[in-house]
Amino acid sequence: MIASNVMQLSRRLLCLLALLMVAVPAVAFPTKPVVLVVPFPPGGVVDVIGRLVADRMGASMNVRVIVENRPGAGGTIGAAAVARAEADGHTLLVGGAATHVFSPNLYPGLTYDPVRSFAPVGQLTSGPLVLVVPATSPVTGMKEFEALVRSQGDRLSYASNGAGTFPHLAAELYRGSVGGKFVHIPYAGGSQALVALAAAEVGFSINHIPVVLPVLKGGKVRAIATTGKQRSAAFPQLPTFDEAGVKGFETSPWFGLFAPAGTPQAAIEKLNAAMNQALKTPELRERLLTLGDEPVGGSPEALAALVKSDLAKWPPIVREAGLKAN
Repeated sequence: MIASNVMQLSRRLLCLLALLMVAVPAVAFPTKPVVLVVPFPPGGVVDVIGRLVADRMGASMNVRVIVENRPGAGGTIGAAAVARAEADGHTLLVGGAATHVFSPNLYPGLTYDPVRSFAPVGQLTSGPLVLVVPATSPVTGMKEFEALVRSQGDRLSYASNGAGTFPHLAAELYRGSVGGKFVHIPYAGGSQALVALAAAEVGFSINHIPVVLPVLKGGKVRAIATTGKQRSAAFPQLPTFDEAGVKGFETSPWFGLFAPAGTPQAAIEKLNAAMNQALKTPELRERLLTLGDEPVGGSPEALAALVKSDLAKWPPIVREAGLKAN
Protein backbone atom coordinates (compact mmCIF):
# COMPACT_ATOMS: atom_id res chain seq x y z
CA MET A 1 0.00 0.00 0.00
CA ILE A 2 2.75 2.42 0.95
CA ALA A 3 4.74 1.48 -2.14
CA SER A 4 1.66 2.08 -4.33
CA ASN A 5 1.14 5.54 -2.84
CA VAL A 6 4.79 6.42 -3.36
CA MET A 7 4.59 5.36 -7.00
CA GLN A 8 1.43 7.43 -7.54
CA LEU A 9 3.09 10.46 -5.91
CA SER A 10 6.18 10.02 -8.08
CA ARG A 11 4.02 9.88 -11.22
CA ARG A 12 2.23 13.07 -10.18
CA LEU A 13 5.53 14.85 -9.53
CA LEU A 14 6.86 13.77 -12.92
CA CYS A 15 3.70 15.02 -14.64
CA LEU A 16 3.93 18.33 -12.78
CA LEU A 17 7.58 18.70 -13.74
CA ALA A 18 6.73 18.00 -17.38
CA LEU A 19 3.99 20.62 -17.30
CA LEU A 20 6.36 23.18 -15.80
CA MET A 21 8.93 22.48 -18.51
CA VAL A 22 6.27 23.05 -21.18
CA ALA A 23 4.95 26.17 -19.46
CA VAL A 24 8.41 27.78 -19.10
CA PRO A 25 10.35 26.96 -22.27
CA ALA A 26 14.00 27.94 -22.66
CA VAL A 27 14.42 31.40 -24.17
CA ALA A 28 15.64 31.05 -27.74
CA PHE A 29 18.60 33.23 -28.70
CA PRO A 30 19.34 34.64 -31.17
CA THR A 31 16.03 34.91 -32.99
CA LYS A 32 17.00 37.72 -35.38
CA PRO A 33 20.13 39.53 -36.64
CA VAL A 34 22.38 40.98 -33.95
CA VAL A 35 23.28 44.67 -34.29
CA LEU A 36 26.83 45.51 -33.21
CA VAL A 37 27.07 49.25 -32.56
CA VAL A 38 30.46 50.83 -33.22
CA PRO A 39 30.35 54.29 -31.58
CA PHE A 40 32.99 55.76 -33.89
CA PRO A 41 33.22 56.46 -37.65
CA PRO A 42 34.04 53.81 -40.28
CA GLY A 43 37.73 53.16 -40.87
CA GLY A 44 38.89 53.70 -37.29
CA VAL A 45 40.34 51.13 -34.92
CA VAL A 46 37.04 50.31 -33.22
CA ASP A 47 35.37 49.85 -36.60
CA VAL A 48 38.13 47.51 -37.80
CA ILE A 49 37.95 45.37 -34.65
CA GLY A 50 34.15 45.36 -34.66
CA ARG A 51 33.87 44.15 -38.24
CA LEU A 52 36.48 41.42 -37.79
CA VAL A 53 34.74 40.07 -34.70
CA ALA A 54 31.22 40.46 -36.12
CA ASP A 55 31.96 38.16 -39.05
CA ARG A 56 33.31 35.36 -36.85
CA MET A 57 30.64 35.68 -34.15
CA GLY A 58 27.92 35.59 -36.78
CA ALA A 59 29.32 32.38 -38.22
CA SER A 60 29.56 30.85 -34.75
CA MET A 61 25.94 31.66 -33.83
CA ASN A 62 24.58 31.07 -37.36
CA VAL A 63 23.10 34.56 -37.48
CA ARG A 64 23.89 37.85 -39.19
CA VAL A 65 25.81 40.33 -37.05
CA ILE A 66 25.32 43.78 -38.56
CA VAL A 67 27.83 46.52 -37.77
CA GLU A 68 26.17 49.90 -37.27
CA ASN A 69 28.33 53.01 -36.88
CA ARG A 70 26.85 55.55 -34.43
CA PRO A 71 29.67 58.10 -33.97
CA GLY A 72 29.79 61.34 -32.03
CA ALA A 73 30.55 62.93 -28.65
CA GLY A 74 33.51 60.71 -27.79
CA GLY A 75 31.55 57.53 -28.41
CA THR A 76 28.72 58.45 -26.04
CA ILE A 77 26.01 58.68 -28.72
CA GLY A 78 26.44 55.04 -29.72
CA ALA A 79 26.88 53.91 -26.13
CA ALA A 80 23.70 55.71 -25.05
CA ALA A 81 21.78 54.09 -27.91
CA VAL A 82 22.81 50.62 -26.73
CA ALA A 83 22.01 51.46 -23.10
CA ARG A 84 18.45 52.35 -24.23
CA ALA A 85 18.04 49.31 -26.50
CA GLU A 86 15.86 46.32 -25.69
CA ALA A 87 17.75 44.04 -23.31
CA ASP A 88 17.37 40.85 -25.31
CA GLY A 89 20.97 40.33 -26.49
CA HIS A 90 20.34 41.45 -30.06
CA THR A 91 22.03 44.85 -29.61
CA LEU A 92 25.68 45.07 -28.58
CA LEU A 93 28.28 47.80 -28.13
CA VAL A 94 31.98 47.74 -28.91
CA GLY A 95 32.96 49.86 -25.94
CA GLY A 96 36.22 50.83 -24.31
CA ALA A 97 37.85 53.37 -22.06
CA ALA A 98 36.41 56.22 -24.16
CA THR A 99 32.79 55.16 -23.62
CA HIS A 100 33.08 53.74 -20.12
CA VAL A 101 35.89 55.65 -18.38
CA PHE A 102 36.80 58.93 -20.08
CA SER A 103 33.46 60.21 -21.37
CA PRO A 104 31.63 59.90 -18.03
CA ASN A 105 34.18 62.39 -16.69
CA LEU A 106 34.04 64.68 -19.72
CA TYR A 107 30.29 64.82 -20.37
CA PRO A 108 28.42 65.76 -17.15
CA GLY A 109 25.01 65.29 -18.78
CA LEU A 110 25.65 61.70 -19.80
CA THR A 111 22.43 59.68 -20.05
CA TYR A 112 23.98 56.33 -19.11
CA ASP A 113 26.00 54.93 -16.23
CA PRO A 114 29.17 53.07 -17.33
CA VAL A 115 28.55 50.28 -14.81
CA ARG A 116 24.79 50.11 -14.13
CA SER A 117 23.59 50.65 -17.71
CA PHE A 118 25.43 47.71 -19.28
CA ALA A 119 25.92 43.97 -18.99
CA PRO A 120 29.55 43.11 -19.87
CA VAL A 121 30.00 40.28 -22.38
CA GLY A 122 33.79 40.05 -22.53
CA GLN A 123 37.03 41.82 -23.45
CA LEU A 124 37.99 41.79 -27.11
CA THR A 125 41.47 43.28 -27.37
CA SER A 126 44.22 45.33 -25.79
CA GLY A 127 47.00 47.06 -27.67
CA PRO A 128 49.43 49.98 -27.45
CA LEU A 129 49.27 53.32 -29.22
CA VAL A 130 52.05 54.70 -31.40
CA LEU A 131 53.54 58.21 -31.42
CA VAL A 132 53.64 59.55 -34.99
CA VAL A 133 54.78 62.81 -36.57
CA PRO A 134 54.47 64.16 -40.13
CA ALA A 135 56.97 62.71 -42.60
CA THR A 136 58.20 66.25 -43.19
CA SER A 137 59.09 66.67 -39.50
CA PRO A 138 62.80 66.68 -38.58
CA VAL A 139 61.96 64.37 -35.64
CA THR A 140 63.25 60.82 -36.07
CA GLY A 141 63.45 59.65 -32.44
CA MET A 142 62.17 60.32 -28.94
CA LYS A 143 65.07 62.57 -27.94
CA GLU A 144 64.38 64.83 -30.93
CA PHE A 145 60.67 64.77 -30.15
CA GLU A 146 61.28 65.85 -26.57
CA ALA A 147 63.53 68.63 -27.85
CA LEU A 148 60.65 69.72 -30.10
CA VAL A 149 58.31 69.71 -27.09
CA ARG A 150 60.70 71.94 -25.15
CA SER A 151 61.31 74.34 -28.04
CA GLN A 152 57.69 74.81 -29.15
CA GLY A 153 56.12 74.83 -25.71
CA ASP A 154 52.39 75.49 -25.81
CA ARG A 155 52.46 76.03 -29.60
CA LEU A 156 52.83 72.32 -30.34
CA SER A 157 49.51 70.82 -31.44
CA TYR A 158 48.35 67.23 -31.55
CA ALA A 159 45.50 65.42 -33.29
CA SER A 160 43.09 63.15 -31.45
CA ASN A 161 40.11 61.09 -32.60
CA GLY A 162 37.77 63.30 -30.59
CA ALA A 163 37.41 64.64 -27.07
CA GLY A 164 37.53 61.85 -24.52
CA THR A 165 39.07 59.25 -26.82
CA PHE A 166 42.15 57.29 -25.85
CA PRO A 167 44.47 59.27 -28.19
CA HIS A 168 43.24 62.45 -26.46
CA LEU A 169 43.88 61.19 -22.93
CA ALA A 170 47.16 59.46 -23.85
CA ALA A 171 48.57 62.75 -25.15
CA GLU A 172 47.46 64.49 -21.96
CA LEU A 173 48.99 61.72 -19.87
CA TYR A 174 52.27 62.27 -21.73
CA ARG A 175 51.93 66.04 -21.29
CA GLY A 176 51.61 65.52 -17.56
CA SER A 177 54.69 63.31 -17.48
CA VAL A 178 56.88 65.94 -19.19
CA GLY A 179 55.23 69.02 -17.69
CA GLY A 180 54.49 70.61 -21.06
CA LYS A 181 51.49 72.26 -22.68
CA PHE A 182 49.98 71.21 -25.99
CA VAL A 183 47.18 72.45 -28.24
CA HIS A 184 44.52 69.75 -28.59
CA ILE A 185 42.90 69.50 -32.04
CA PRO A 186 40.05 66.93 -31.94
CA TYR A 187 38.85 65.31 -35.16
CA ALA A 188 35.80 63.20 -36.00
CA GLY A 189 37.64 59.90 -35.88
CA GLY A 190 41.11 58.47 -36.39
CA SER A 191 41.12 58.59 -40.18
CA GLN A 192 40.54 62.35 -40.20
CA ALA A 193 43.15 62.87 -37.48
CA LEU A 194 45.81 61.05 -39.50
CA VAL A 195 44.92 62.92 -42.69
CA ALA A 196 45.54 66.18 -40.81
CA LEU A 197 48.80 64.84 -39.40
CA ALA A 198 50.00 63.71 -42.83
CA ALA A 199 49.33 67.23 -44.11
CA ALA A 200 51.40 68.62 -41.20
CA GLU A 201 48.39 70.57 -39.92
CA VAL A 202 49.33 69.30 -36.43
CA GLY A 203 52.63 68.37 -34.83
CA PHE A 204 51.95 64.82 -33.63
CA SER A 205 49.42 62.20 -32.64
CA ILE A 206 49.54 59.27 -30.22
CA ASN A 207 47.11 57.00 -32.01
CA HIS A 208 45.89 53.46 -32.53
CA ILE A 209 48.15 51.27 -34.66
CA PRO A 210 45.39 50.12 -37.09
CA VAL A 211 44.61 53.78 -37.82
CA VAL A 212 48.26 54.71 -38.30
CA LEU A 213 49.34 51.77 -40.50
CA PRO A 214 47.78 52.81 -43.85
CA VAL A 215 49.19 56.35 -43.65
CA LEU A 216 52.55 55.07 -42.42
CA LYS A 217 52.81 52.61 -45.31
CA GLY A 218 52.11 55.51 -47.66
CA GLY A 219 55.17 57.30 -46.29
CA LYS A 220 53.19 60.30 -45.06
CA VAL A 221 53.94 59.96 -41.34
CA ARG A 222 56.85 58.68 -39.24
CA ALA A 223 56.49 56.38 -36.21
CA ILE A 224 58.63 57.17 -33.16
CA ALA A 225 57.66 54.90 -30.24
CA THR A 226 54.85 52.74 -28.83
CA THR A 227 53.08 53.06 -25.48
CA GLY A 228 52.93 49.43 -24.31
CA LYS A 229 54.94 47.57 -21.69
CA GLN A 230 56.55 45.54 -24.47
CA ARG A 231 57.33 46.20 -28.11
CA SER A 232 54.45 45.79 -30.51
CA ALA A 233 54.31 42.85 -32.92
CA ALA A 234 53.28 45.37 -35.58
CA PHE A 235 56.36 47.56 -34.91
CA PRO A 236 59.07 45.32 -33.41
CA GLN A 237 61.72 47.82 -34.53
CA LEU A 238 60.18 50.67 -32.49
CA PRO A 239 61.12 51.21 -28.84
CA THR A 240 58.50 51.64 -26.17
CA PHE A 241 58.25 55.06 -24.50
CA ASP A 242 59.98 53.56 -21.48
CA GLU A 243 62.84 52.17 -23.58
CA ALA A 244 63.17 55.52 -25.33
CA GLY A 245 63.70 57.34 -22.05
CA VAL A 246 60.19 58.27 -20.86
CA LYS A 247 60.46 56.06 -17.79
CA GLY A 248 57.27 54.57 -16.42
CA PHE A 249 55.06 55.83 -19.26
CA GLU A 250 52.72 53.03 -20.34
CA THR A 251 49.12 52.91 -21.45
CA SER A 252 47.23 50.51 -23.71
CA PRO A 253 43.65 50.89 -24.92
CA TRP A 254 41.21 48.03 -24.56
CA PHE A 255 37.91 47.20 -26.20
CA GLY A 256 35.10 44.93 -25.09
CA LEU A 257 31.55 43.84 -25.87
CA PHE A 258 28.65 45.19 -23.81
CA ALA A 259 24.92 44.48 -23.89
CA PRO A 260 22.17 46.57 -22.27
CA ALA A 261 21.70 45.99 -18.55
CA GLY A 262 19.08 43.32 -17.88
CA THR A 263 20.03 41.14 -20.83
CA PRO A 264 19.22 37.49 -19.95
CA GLN A 265 22.16 35.54 -18.59
CA ALA A 266 21.61 32.80 -21.17
CA ALA A 267 22.09 35.32 -23.98
CA ILE A 268 25.21 36.77 -22.31
CA GLU A 269 26.69 33.29 -21.99
CA LYS A 270 26.02 32.46 -25.64
CA LEU A 271 27.47 35.78 -26.80
CA ASN A 272 30.53 35.31 -24.59
CA ALA A 273 31.11 31.80 -25.97
CA ALA A 274 30.82 33.07 -29.56
CA MET A 275 33.19 35.96 -28.83
CA ASN A 276 35.82 33.69 -27.26
CA GLN A 277 35.53 31.23 -30.13
CA ALA A 278 35.97 34.06 -32.63
CA LEU A 279 39.07 35.38 -30.86
CA LYS A 280 40.66 31.92 -30.99
CA THR A 281 40.33 31.74 -34.78
CA PRO A 282 43.92 31.65 -36.13
CA GLU A 283 43.26 34.05 -39.01
CA LEU A 284 41.50 36.54 -36.73
CA ARG A 285 44.29 36.40 -34.15
CA GLU A 286 46.91 36.90 -36.86
CA ARG A 287 44.99 39.83 -38.33
CA LEU A 288 44.61 41.53 -34.94
CA LEU A 289 48.26 40.99 -34.02
CA THR A 290 49.35 42.43 -37.36
CA LEU A 291 47.26 45.49 -36.56
CA GLY A 292 48.93 45.80 -33.17
CA ASP A 293 46.06 44.52 -31.04
CA GLU A 294 46.33 41.51 -28.74
CA PRO A 295 43.21 39.27 -28.65
CA VAL A 296 42.17 38.85 -25.01
CA GLY A 297 38.81 37.15 -24.47
CA GLY A 298 37.69 36.00 -21.05
CA SER A 299 34.61 36.24 -18.86
CA PRO A 300 32.01 38.99 -18.37
CA GLU A 301 33.25 39.30 -14.79
CA ALA A 302 36.81 40.03 -15.95
CA LEU A 303 35.58 42.86 -18.19
CA ALA A 304 33.48 44.28 -15.36
CA ALA A 305 36.56 44.28 -13.12
CA LEU A 306 38.61 46.07 -15.81
CA VAL A 307 36.00 48.83 -16.12
CA LYS A 308 35.91 49.34 -12.35
CA SER A 309 39.72 49.40 -12.18
CA ASP A 310 40.01 52.05 -14.90
CA LEU A 311 37.24 54.11 -13.31
CA ALA A 312 39.48 54.34 -10.26
CA LYS A 313 42.65 55.10 -12.26
CA TRP A 314 41.73 57.68 -14.91
CA PRO A 315 39.29 60.23 -13.40
CA PRO A 316 41.99 61.89 -11.24
CA ILE A 317 44.13 62.35 -14.38
CA VAL A 318 41.18 63.85 -16.25
CA ARG A 319 40.41 66.26 -13.40
CA GLU A 320 44.05 67.22 -12.87
CA ALA A 321 44.39 68.08 -16.54
CA GLY A 322 41.17 70.12 -16.43
CA LEU A 323 39.89 68.31 -19.50
CA LYS A 324 36.48 69.12 -20.91
CA ALA A 325 34.65 67.97 -24.00
CA ASN A 326 35.04 70.35 -26.92
